[in-house]
Amino acid sequence: MPFADSEGIRIYYDDKGEGDPVLLCLPGWCNTHSIFAPLAERLSADHRVLAMDWRGHGDSQASDRDFGFAEMAVDAHAVIEASGAQSVIPIAQGQAPWAAVELHRRLGERMPKMIISSWPVISPSGNPLASRFLNAIRALQYYERWREGVEQLLTMWLSGAPASVETQIRNQMLLQGYATWSRAGREILAMYALEGEPLRVLSRFDPPVPVLHVYCQPRAPEFLSAQESFAGDHPWYSVHRLEGVSQFPTLEVPDETARVIRDFIQ
Repeated sequence: MPFADSEGIRIYYDDKGEGDPVLLCLPGWCNTHSIFAPLAERLSADHRVLAMDWRGHGDSQASDRDFGFAEMAVDAHAVIEASGAQSVIPIAQGQAPWAAVELHRRLGERMPKMIISSWPVISPSGNPLASRFLNAIRALQYYERWREGVEQLLTMWLSGAPASVETQIRNQMLLQGYATWSRAGREILAMYALEGEPLRVLSRFDPPVPVLHVYCQPRAPEFLSAQESFAGDHPWYSVHRLEGVSQFPTLEVPDETARVIRDFIQ
């Protein structure tokens, strides 16, 4: 099992396939590298694929210090250096794109493209799930309400999902307790307050970095049309709504996800 050293913390990563650029899979908070296993199996036939666990998650060492997206970017950078990867394209799930944004500030041209999966990239006016998401995230800050917030998130993310996906995600994410969930909520809210709408954050990259957003939910047409409109004015951005229903397309529809990613990185 390969590990990287990140500020004295052992960070686990899985390493499959060969080639450059390297695809670096970044799971969301309270998830592990295993959500990328079906996708990595498919993509590693043509590419080298790394999939990591953040500190305090999965097979990585727990940290006795507080941390947020900046430290997560440090973890990802440590994996890149330990693996010897030179050119890296992150595949960042959920809210992990915030760490990928910070990682780009470190890597510059070593990150030629970026793939984001299921990121709420636009404001509540164009995203019908945004207000429910933000309310649940705020609930994570209170010990007496955090379990309610977690259940609201999982119900929203897994509505209609195949039983195998729901079982894996629930078993995995419910292993984390109040400390990690409340930290996740705090850091997510802080990033939206500090950086603003994600599409505007991505548009500040200079020079622009080609970005692909793949997602299944929400199915609302206005969420897709707002992104397509943005892409029309910003040719470096592209979006593809996949045929699944959950927050976890790498598990639910890995064949379609792999095909779209291959088309983007070629």
